[in-house]
Amino acid sequence: MNLAIAPADIQKYVCSHLESVFDTMFALKVELAPTENAGELESTRLTGTVGMAGETVTGQVYLHLPAALGIQIAATMLGLPPEELGDAEVNDVIGEATNMVAGGLKSWLCDAGATCALTTPAVIRGTSFSITPRPGVELILISFTCQSVRCLAEVHV
Repeated sequence: MNLAIAPADIQKYVCSHLESVFDTMFALKVELAPTENAGELESTRLTGTVGMAGETVTGQVYLHLPAALGIQIAATMLGLPPEELGDAEVNDVIGEATNMVAGGLKSWLCDAGATCALTTPAVIRGTSFSITPRPGVELILISFTCQSVRCLAEVHV
């Protein structure tokens, strides 16, 4: 990353913004957790992903949530009982939550002189997958709990 912004600064910003998004949009508290074994999440998960591209910074933001928490978040945001939600509605909300986290990071990076744009959010569903950054890409992992379940935010820049 050829930028005067240190990965630790990005991590600090994303941690703060993640807490704000979950509190404001879902009325849920996020507690940061140790990052040991952070890439090993249990159960079926939903992973929102949004890409960033610009002249001085490119990357990807991933938000990994257990499926049950993703459904709860979607129900809260849409004001519907969980049993009335289909995969499409849950995917839309998880994609939008990821977009909010990535959008905050984009604005912060732009303010620091690293202008970039975002891609359309996408969602990956599964039980056993990992995402490996390309060589030369900085990996920032943010492990957190929400509703006593382990979650992960991952930033590749």
